[in-house]
Amino acid sequence: MYALSEKAKMFYGLMSVLLVSAVSAEFCYDDVESACSTRPTTIDNLLIPNCNAKFGAIDLLQAELQAYTNANIETSFEFLLMSTHFGNYEANREGFKGLYRKLSDQSWEDAINLIKYIAQRGGKMNFNQLPRFKKNVKDSRVLELNELNSLSKALDTEKQLANEALRIHAQEQHHTKQDAGVAHYIEERFIPSLSERVRQLAGYTNDLKKMLMERDPSISIFLFDEYLQKAL
Repeated sequence: MYALSEKAKMFYGLMSVLLVSAVSAEFCYDDVESACSTRPTTIDNLLIPNCNAKFGAIDLLQAELQAYTNANIETSFEFLLMSTHFGNYEANREGFKGLYRKLSDQSWEDAINLIKYIAQRGGKMNFNQLPRFKKNVKDSRVLELNELNSLSKALDTEKQLANEALRIHAQEQHHTKQDAGVAHYIEERFIPSLSERVRQLAGYTNDLKKMLMERDPSISIFLFDEYLQKAL
């Protein structure tokens, strides 16, 4: 009898918790009920403003994700311009052209994926949200870069994107209203990929620098470009 009493107490306690949670979560239901009443009330011209996919802290983190999306879009076009520069008839560096086209496509895919995630969480994309990090004025002179300088610039750009991803992840972790979904998304989608890009570009930069110090620069760059064509 005692055991049954304890089970009953646990059951009623659990039911009370579930009922409280259900009442606090029925905002969409309340909106629908109000909209279907004889005198419906509107909030910002919407009858059911809470019937959306938003949950957690997405409202507080949405601007950060929008800014990071725009940073990836800018980076994609930047790498595309670098690819075009090295692929023209004067430079004729097919390896460098392919490398920067690949980096451009990766940043573009990341931007598209971010937009989809924002929409999945009930948000909207704002293309006027400026990136959080500022670039040096010299960074805009991509058409004046030689092969080694372009690699170093690409490395710095990918490091900026990686550090920004870590900043967003850390900001979510220390926020008063944590959102594990955003943290997991950033950690799984961006950190491994950006880490690999940074490692690869760091290796390319140091390898080309060593080659330029040991033999004729023109031959070194030609051989390195041939290597890039085969490695991509």
